[in-house]
Amino acid sequence: MIILGVFNKLLGAVKAGFGKNKGEAGSPNAPADKMLTKNIRINEQMLRQVYKDCDDVKFKRLTIPSMNNCRALVVYTEGLLELDNMTRDIISPLLAEPENKRKIEDVTQLIAAGEISFSTQLRHFTGEILKGNIAILTDGNDRATIIDIKKAPGRGVEETLQERLIRGPREGFTEVLMVNQGLVRRRLPDPKLKVIRMKIGRRSLTDVSLLYLEDVASMDLVQEVKERLDAIDVDGTIETGVIAELISERTITPFPLHMSTERPDKVIGSLLQGKAVILSDGSPFALVVPSVAGDWIQTPEDYYIHPLFATIARILRVVGVFAVTTLTAMYTAVILYHYEMIPSKIIFFIARTREGVPFSPLTEALLMEFMAELAREASIRLPGPIGPTLSIVGALILGQAVVSAKLVSPVLLIVVAVAFMAGSVIPNYEASLALRYLRFPILVAAGFL
Repeated sequence: MIILGVFNKLLGAVKAGFGKNKGEAGSPNAPADKMLTKNIRINEQMLRQVYKDCDDVKFKRLTIPSMNNCRALVVYTEGLLELDNMTRDIISPLLAEPENKRKIEDVTQLIAAGEISFSTQLRHFTGEILKGNIAILTDGNDRATIIDIKKAPGRGVEETLQERLIRGPREGFTEVLMVNQGLVRRRLPDPKLKVIRMKIGRRSLTDVSLLYLEDVASMDLVQEVKERLDAIDVDGTIETGVIAELISERTITPFPLHMSTERPDKVIGSLLQGKAVILSDGSPFALVVPSVAGDWIQTPEDYYIHPLFATIARILRVVGVFAVTTLTAMYTAVILYHYEMIPSKIIFFIARTREGVPFSPLTEALLMEFMAELAREASIRLPGPIGPTLSIVGALILGQAVVSAKLVSPVLLIVVAVAFMAGSVIPNYEASLALRYLRFPILVAAGFL
């Protein structure tokens, strides 16, 4: 009985610990679950408590002549808006002397800039202030006025780094959600293009947009994507890749169930095909769902050139898929078990090149494939100016060294190099990554068949 009583107490403590609501103590929203009052001093104290040790959040006190010298408080985050614009469009109109004696009841009658909203709860706008919006509180009013004139820091619209084309638009997405939405809307000015806004992340409150064409996309698909986005319950999301993992079904397949792209024209093509697109603030990659195997070998450039050349390019990519996954495995299997399939002149030549090699064909192939992946990863992680040069020079020197030392066969070195290049012709990075790593279990299976 004593043991049972102790167990029940421990179980109750565990349930109490895991049963906290988001607004309870320990939650990131706990300090903000309060209502504004009509006393501006109390409101300022609550806000200063929320933003304690946040030195980039600024509080500006002023009086508004047009509202009988009513006391007001302007709260904003330094670095997320243009101070000159705030002074010109917000502060100056509030401090201006009235031209007549009529009484102004609301600050919105003095301000004509930005998108304006209202809130009576701290938790509804404390995050908006940290995103660059301005909050104005006035004495005698228990409602805050939120003005959106933020100017998010970030780079301009540039050419994409991963999806460069010979022919096609040069614009790519940026890390600013509104800019990315504008790039899509400008190319597809159709009222049937719907944009659903939502916030994901208890702490990050990341702005996410779901785009689809109402009369083209399946509403079952849109509803399913929306439900999965609404079901995300995490502290924060940094990139659309995180969102993709959270909304994808838990399967063992290494292949992507979505497609990511930096190109607005590729997003437009996907929308016209009836797919849904997810854009996230802070990420230059759009998420296209769902994705099928045919999307892995397509590029926007295929639609900008002659159909004959586009078909040839796609055939080369399909050949590349088979080459990256099976070429080294086929070579190993033939050398080990099916050498009678090779003409005698070629088999004698391969035998001469393998003379003195201390490893079996399987071990030799695994070693070379591992070195190839090591060189690829190093070239990605090295600094931009020296990465490509160092990787090319390192591959040449290392390849010449291992052949001279008779650690590997020159023929195998050529086979691995061809497979390495074949992995680079696949436009979709996630699919290319899955196919490249898939060749290792295929290679091991070929060595034991």
